[in-house]
Amino acid sequence: MILRKLFIFNILLVAFVGSVFADDEGEKKEFNAAETILHHVQNTHDWHLTDYYGTDESGKKVKKSVAIHFPWFFYSSKTGFEFFGSTHAMHEDGRFVAYHEHPKALAAGMSIPEDYHGHGDLPEETFEADHFILDLSPSKAVVHMILVGIALMLIFIPIARAYKKNEGKAPKGMQSFFEPLIMFVRDDIVKTYLPEKAVNKYLPYLLTLFFFIWFSNLFGLMPLSSNIMGNIAVTGALAIMTFIIVQVNGTKDYWTHIFAMPGVPKGMLFLLTPIEIISLFVKPIALMIRLFANISAGHFMILSLICLIFILGKGGESVGGALGIMPISIAFTIAIFCLEMVVAIIQAYIFTLLTSVFLGEAMESHDDHH
Repeated sequence: MILRKLFIFNILLVAFVGSVFADDEGEKKEFNAAETILHHVQNTHDWHLTDYYGTDESGKKVKKSVAIHFPWFFYSSKTGFEFFGSTHAMHEDGRFVAYHEHPKALAAGMSIPEDYHGHGDLPEETFEADHFILDLSPSKAVVHMILVGIALMLIFIPIARAYKKNEGKAPKGMQSFFEPLIMFVRDDIVKTYLPEKAVNKYLPYLLTLFFFIWFSNLFGLMPLSSNIMGNIAVTGALAIMTFIIVQVNGTKDYWTHIFAMPGVPKGMLFLLTPIEIISLFVKPIALMIRLFANISAGHFMILSLICLIFILGKGGESVGGALGIMPISIAFTIAIFCLEMVVAIIQAYIFTLLTSVFLGEAMESHDDHH
């Protein structure tokens, strides 16, 4: 009975897929897996929910989207600060266009097609070449980071109050769930690699770093969510913060080891000092790329496995091809998804661990080293 229901459900699903990829005349469109995957992982200025086919004022069948549109706010070198409630409002204004998720100024006498929604290429002469625009608009990743921040505050502010109120008592509720993780970060990461005098100073930052990355990764696995840590700008910002904290706290011995390593012949310093200086920047770059690549890879694998159903289904033409690959695709997708749940916390652990290691090395004195 269960297998029969599942089989019927799969047939209906494939039939629905066929209708989704049909154009206005009912002909099937070729499925573009690369375009679909990039559309789901890229950072956009709207929260896309779904698509459906409806009719316009003339009765023609057109594809419509259901989305939450974020406002555009940017600085123009010629018109100053500009604000638009949505992409549609910007295009209606006629002076600017959302081009590949960035605002651009239209050249004099130029216009954009009515059905252009920011995707696809436009000729270079469409834009003003000497018009500088600084985009300050909130994107999907920014909105989701705000949601992660709100979630962290809603969870950890009550936990902090519980610690203060029930000092010396057994933890309860959320406090009992998160306490092992808090103690793990404190005892096995921070206390292990940082000098004792710096533990209490940097523990709040390192705890925030750990839980922010972990929660962001978990949010990224939820439906309709953003690929936060799969955005290299976000991981780059975290890496820059680590770089600044490490260099600001560097001791005399730390900088001496970089520019004039004790016990090394002066002739070798011309070779080793540049390498040490380069390593200062390689470490945060490695942090940035490691987190970005691992989280992005998981999303690409899951989306690629799902796209196999559409590829072999040929946009609804081959029901047998879609049904044949569907069980395998779904099984591997579930397996990768479970793996991503583990990777989410592992990457948070690795980023926090390496930050602690780099910071501990910078704060290490000659006496501590020996």
